Amino acid sequence: MHDFWVYHSNYFQEPTPTASPSLQSDLSEYPRLAAYAYYRIMLLHFVQGNDSEATITYNALQQKFGSDPYGRPYVEMATAFCNAYQSTYKMYDGCAAAIEYAVEHPEILIPLGSDYHGSQSKIYKPEDVCPFR
Repeated sequence: MHDFWVYHSNYFQEPTPTASPSLQSDLSEYPRLAAYAYYRIMLLHFVQGNDSEATITYNALQQKFGSDPYGRPYVEMATAFCNAYQSTYKMYDGCAAAIEYAVEHPEILIPLGSDYHGSQSKIYKPEDVCPFR
């Protein structure tokens, strides 16, 4: 019986996976997703009425990604939100400004979710960047 398993073990070996040469590291992925995460955390603070925490998060977003070419668009969207929000202190107005920014810069939506990530990925639309309207 032992000989049977030794003989057939050659047929049950798993192949060694190798990375495709087209799968290069995307240096833009982290700053884009991290900047968007800071933006969303900022939104949560505002919607919960924690304006001071939102301001701290917004300042951190600006400091970390304000000069990064990949993260900067999300900083700009956060700035559009903040400027509109601070004029009326209404989430609706801030969200309208952020959504308008996303309409004018649809390329910022692709890293967040699109068919680029597979057929079952959520495809982001401008209104998805601020659901608190």
